Amino acid sequence: MAFTDPAADLRATIEAKLRADPALAALIGDRIFDRVPNKPDYPLVTIGNMQVIPESADGVDAAETAVTIHVWDQFKHADKSRKVGGAVINALHDEGLTTADSGTQSVLLESANYIRDPDGVTNHAVLTFSILTDANAL
Repeated sequence: MAFTDPAADLRATIEAKLRADPALAALIGDRIFDRVPNKPDYPLVTIGNMQVIPESADGVDAAETAVTIHVWDQFKHADKSRKVGGAVINALHDEGLTTADSGTQSVLLESANYIRDPDGVTNHAVLTFSILTDANAL
């Protein structure tokens, strides 16, 4: 049986879900990217790495995908990056994602790490979600 890699499907669905969230839009506007632009306006969100682990069995087309979402801000207090991180969490954690090809079963926050980058001015949140998919569940 062929394996359906959910990465591209999940990335597009996550971006659409975040763009449609009014609480997040109030904090960052439309600043959701694949990577931080050269001269960014802050705060912003990037959809980062994805690790796909297939679930192998006869007749199974499932996977667990770890998705990392980053929040970036340059403000003297980390409060804004925490608020943006909270809005991302509220938009995704334990919420349904309607995907085209991957049959999303669950979306759960695995960790939220709020840090100051070594430049001393950039606040950075690293949010990791675990997403279970089953293409046969469509």
